Amino acid sequence: MADVKIIAVTGATGAQGGGVVNIMKKTPGWKVRAVTRNPESDAAKKLAADGIEVVAGDFNDEASLVKAFEGAAAVFAVTNWWESLFTGKSQWESGEIEERHGINLARAASKTPTLEHYLWSTQPSSKRQFPGTLETPHMDYKAKVDERIRAELPELAAKTTYLYFGYYPQNMAYFPLLKPFAYPGTGQHIQILASDPNAKVLLAGDMTVNPGIWVRQTLATGKAAFGKYANVALERWSFQEMMDKWSEITGKKGVVLQVSEAEWTRFWGPAGTELSWQFKFGELCDPWAVGKDHISAEELGIDPSEVVGFEGTIRPLAAAGIFD
Repeated sequence: MADVKIIAVTGATGAQGGGVVNIMKKTPGWKVRAVTRNPESDAAKKLAADGIEVVAGDFNDEASLVKAFEGAAAVFAVTNWWESLFTGKSQWESGEIEERHGINLARAASKTPTLEHYLWSTQPSSKRQFPGTLETPHMDYKAKVDERIRAELPELAAKTTYLYFGYYPQNMAYFPLLKPFAYPGTGQHIQILASDPNAKVLLAGDMTVNPGIWVRQTLATGKAAFGKYANVALERWSFQEMMDKWSEITGKKGVVLQVSEAEWTRFWGPAGTELSWQFKFGELCDPWAVGKDHISAEELGIDPSEVVGFEGTIRPLAAAGIFD
């Protein structure tokens, strides 16, 4: 076991972290340590029953994170802006909490002598690209952590890879704002969006596996990935293309209905506002445009046949009756 390295995975009971656990637990030479706020939760107990080491780590408590990362060669770090919003915080309060959590994670990692690679789940910033005209706090505050890692923790920055996750296809099954719903008496399902249905978005694909594929390959790439951004995605589809494929797979006629930001906000509150701003960001530019600071899927050695895209994500959900 001397040659086995530890990867500490935060958010291990969530979407991104769970996807990392699913792949890394099967990757030779690596042992997964799941870091969770509550090791006694049902989700954490399920991981433990699967043979995963589960330890406590509170994003508000840097010392607990230092302890959780002890002996780790790699850390996958992800924060959850939406959790704060859905517990009553404003968009900006949620962002401040996320920034604090993000920098606590980074500081804890910087205090881990055994650390070889830090993988930080982040997002591009609309506020940086369109100052004074657009902001998307759930993206902007993550990007602020990027800047602070480089400015305040240069030694950590020297071994950090920044992962950009796109739109989750599973949103059509589980995220209330984005689920198509049956409209009585019409035989149709409607997805209401404050976005142009033809706007293209980056698709992260199946979150149960794709995050882990990118993490595994980033770790295998090593130094060539340091300081680089990687898009965790191989597809860019429009909302209309997604709905058309969803209809083909489920056999249900689907329609994308565009509404205004004000209308979506009136129905969904701050969550509607936030997603409206994100979609506006995607209409104004390609937020995930590849630049000189990016490393491609090809350079990471990603095998496209292993990556599960939109169709491969939706088909098993439909077969399981999720859309019935």
